[in-house]
Amino acid sequence: MINIYIDTDVIVAAEMEDEQNHEESRKFMDYVLETENPDTTFITSVFTFLELAAAMIRRTNDEDKAYSLVHRVGRSWKESIKPVPPMPSKKLTSFTRLVDRLVETSVKFHTKAGDTIHAQTAAWHKVDYLITWNTKDFSRMEQQLESLTVMTPTELLGEFKKLYPEK
Repeated sequence: MINIYIDTDVIVAAEMEDEQNHEESRKFMDYVLETENPDTTFITSVFTFLELAAAMIRRTNDEDKAYSLVHRVGRSWKESIKPVPPMPSKKLTSFTRLVDRLVETSVKFHTKAGDTIHAQTAAWHKVDYLITWNTKDFSRMEQQLESLTVMTPTELLGEFKKLYPEK
């Protein structure tokens, strides 16, 4: 089983035509949403929905577009991408516990605040690949977690073509 974590920047770029990596992100997200591979699980943080709404409202200043994006993406993901918490609920006994854990993760991996949520979630769920356009932001994490590879969407699609040439 291959576990793949998708960073919000990939999803935002796929959804917004004026984003720098729109075409590559769109191809990647189309692959994720259209390809059925029982050996692969795609996940992202439940906080990705917050980041999607924030990105859309900042770029468009249109509340309807922000809500629409979150609802549309949530519906289209149902079978393809699993939103997961940054830690299991049995360990999440308080908001303070969550923040303490995120602080530990930020210090350990030298991540920015938003990236720390992704780093914590990816580490907790022991993903094999973290897919992002900001690979440098997760380089310390990749160095510390031997089983983790950080890649761009384009790089992962290239890997998949080698692994699954018929798809």
